[in-house]
Parts: sequence; structure tokens; C-alpha cells
Amino acid sequence: MHRIPTVLLCAALLALSAVQALPAAEEESQIEAAVVSIDVTAQRGDWYSPWQRAGILQFTGSGFLVGPGQVMTNAHVVSDAKQILVRRNGNSRPYFARVEFIAHDSDLALLRVSDPSFDAGVAPLRLGDLPSLLTRVRTYGFPAGGEKISRTEGVVSRIQFVTYVHSSADAHLAVQTDSAINPGNSGGPVIQDGLVVGVAFQVSAELNDVGYFIPTTVVQRFLDDIRDGSYDGYAEMAIRSSNLNNEAYRAFLRLPAERGGVVVDAVLPASSADGLVLPGDVILAIGVHTVGNDGNILYHGHTLPFEQIAEEKQVGDVLRLTLWRDGGELRREIPLRGLPDAERVRSRFDVLPDYIVYAGLVFMELDRAYMETFGNFWEQAPDDLLYEQFFRRDEHPQDPPRRAVVLSRILPHAVNRNYRDSANSLVSRINGVPISGLTSIPAALARPQGGEQIFELGDVGNLLILNAAQADAAHAEILRQYGVAQDRRLP
Repeated sequence: MHRIPTVLLCAALLALSAVQALPAAEEESQIEAAVVSIDVTAQRGDWYSPWQRAGILQFTGSGFLVGPGQVMTNAHVVSDAKQILVRRNGNSRPYFARVEFIAHDSDLALLRVSDPSFDAGVAPLRLGDLPSLLTRVRTYGFPAGGEKISRTEGVVSRIQFVTYVHSSADAHLAVQTDSAINPGNSGGPVIQDGLVVGVAFQVSAELNDVGYFIPTTVVQRFLDDIRDGSYDGYAEMAIRSSNLNNEAYRAFLRLPAERGGVVVDAVLPASSADGLVLPGDVILAIGVHTVGNDGNILYHGHTLPFEQIAEEKQVGDVLRLTLWRDGGELRREIPLRGLPDAERVRSRFDVLPDYIVYAGLVFMELDRAYMETFGNFWEQAPDDLLYEQFFRRDEHPQDPPRRAVVLSRILPHAVNRNYRDSANSLVSRINGVPISGLTSIPAALARPQGGEQIFELGDVGNLLILNAAQADAAHAEILRQYGVAQDRRLP
């Protein structure tokens, strides 16, 4: 496991930096002409009152041309967008844009501007390679929504895996720089020797004057993914591993002294490696890269976690592992696929929450977006919800994924009086029917027991009982009373 430093999103943000030796005036002019400001009007779903939308938001970001009519920016700049306007540097005319592809797991988006005059005579920027440590970079963008382009310079100080704050759950390679960071620069290009080496996207919450940009290894993977017209997302090995420096453990595994690697602690069920890699296996190599006892490989002159090789793969690709098992070496080919429940652990964007309302009882599936209704650090969240969302999978990695359902709110009415304290409870059964996901609820409600709707809450089965006939009769009245236009939105 890799310790991930805490990072904060720069709201619509960032400015990092670019270039070994300053570009010639003509090259500088070409770069600036390809950088755009982005004005966004957005409206998210409301995970507290899921039948309605949250308030309208307006914010700014930056982007740059990567192809005819195509603008690269951050996903967090254009998430939940209702209107997107882009302006080229030096041109005050706004152009309408739309999201063509978006990757919330890697905080990247590709916009399309259909008006051919938008980029007439402007050359798209070209992608470069991963920059070397201690080299200078320059970031371009429009901080705080200003009309004038900004350039800031800094030094590449670290290349490592960090949590991408937009999704709050995905860790990818990022490049750290000491370039000045200002809100509004998110999505701007980071340039070195006239080439894009990254996309500015977030800042550190722990260190002053430290920002991160998304390297072109991640950007190119995104562009490769969308070549077929859709974004499939990251393939996941879903292997939990530990460093292998303890001599007693190495002797127990009968691992020769000259061999390095990491030991597999767990493999998530239904993941790419399930059944092919076992707990207790030692990963000696990934592809052609030898894995050290610290879990690192040598990658294009950089020491990086071995997961970087899997990071570059697409869904459907094959990953080759060299393993040590039962005192001998073997090889495995892993057909890569995504995790089926990955969205449950991410912040949610560009979707509306699913729900069911019955007689004032509001049911939702437990996911990160729901937990975020308790605040940034979930300090007000019940312990059983925290455990279910964040810890159960870690403690029981071999259990199949489950779609936990929460009684999220109770809209007060005479038919459900005295049950308000039952809100934010996990729902285990309805009328004796085990509940797994919202789609299992309608059939369960259709089977009242002895004229009663019986809801079992939590692991201990606390009961909430409604008279079925009275609940059915009150249902439409409650919907009207609270302005709920539809009593459900199902996945």
C-alpha cells in the first residue's frame, strides 16, 4: 500500500508551469493562442433530497487545444455542466462547448466546439514525455477567471501516486511542482520545451506552494481509451500487497535471497486477478519490470510503484505477472477489467441519485455521494454507515460486493410518526425479503405481512412497522405535501 498525501482541489483551478529554456517569442505566442478560459454553469443532483436538484453554480477554469475543435481540461471544471463557454486568449468572443468525453476517475475531460471559427489558424498543442526531476516547467491558465493569460514557473520536485481529489477514491501518477497555484487555472497546460507535459489540477493540503499536474502518461491513456468512441475507465488488478523486507517472512515463503517482490495480501472477488493470483503469492515482475521489495520498479528512469504498468493498460488488455508460489516461479496472464462496484466509492457527478419514496420513507443506495451529505469528513455519520461504506470491504475482502440500502430520511406524516430516529439506518429486510439494491424494494413492498409493512433495520434487525393500507393511502398525499414529483428513480 502507498501512503497518499492529502490534497485539495483548487475549485476551478490551478496554474503550474512550463519550459526548460524559455520558448522563442513565436513559440510562446503559439502556445498562448491554444490556451482557453472556460466559464461553466452547473447544477448537481441532491443526495439529501434526491427528487430535486441542488443550486446552480458558476465557476471558471482553463483548457487547451489538442485537436480541431477539441479542448482538454479537467473533469472537475465541467462536471454537471448545463452550459460551457470557452474563450481563446486574446479573443473575447465566447464559444459554446459541450463535453464529448469525461473521465471522473482521472479528472480529465475533452470538450468539443462545433463552430469552425473557434480555432481557425491555431495549432493544437502536442504532448511530450514525463519530465525529469529538478527540471523547470511553466503553467498557463486564467486564474480567478481573469481575462489575461497567466504564466507561472516552477521546478518538478516529485513524481508519485496521489489521490485525485475529484473522485476522492482514485490514485494515479501525478507530478509535484512548486509553481504558484491560483483558483481558475485547473485544466491549463503545463509546458516544457514547447510540449505539454501535464494538465494542472490540484494542490497540496499539507504543504505550502505545492501543486500537482496530471502527467501525459495519464492524459495519453485517456486519449487512447476514447479512440473507439467511448470511455471505459481504468482496468484494475484489485490486488492488495505488502512490502517484503522481513527475513523470516521471506524464509517462510522460501523466496531466494536474490529475489525481490511484494507479497499479495488479498485479491478482491470478481476482480481481474480473482482466481489467477492468490493471497501469499509474491509478485516478482510485472511485464518486463522487476519488482523490488519496496514494491517499486524502474520506469523510464523513474522509481515508481509497480501498479504504474497496470495503470497504462486498457480494459480488455492482458497483464503479464511473474509470481512466486509454493517455492517456485510461475507466470500468469491477467485479462484486465474494471471493478463492478467502483462508482460506489467515488464522488458522483453527471448523474442524478437513485431513490424510492414510500409513505414518506426515503430509500437510497449507500455510496460515497450519500456519505458526503454528512460533511467533508463524515463527522456526523452513524458508525454503521461508516463501517459499511469504508471498512467492511477491507476487513472482508473475499465477500462479494453488496449494494447496501439506507433509509435516508423520513418525511414526517401521521402514518410514519415516531420513526424519525430511524433515519440513516441500513435496511436489511422488508417483509422478510433480503434487500440488496433499490431494485429489490418494489417486489418486497408488494408482499405485506398480515397487513403490515415490516422493515428490518441494521444488523440487529430493529423493526419499523407501517400499516400497509394506511401507508398506501397516505403515499400520494405525502408526495404532494413535499413536492416529490416522482416516487422513484431506479438504476
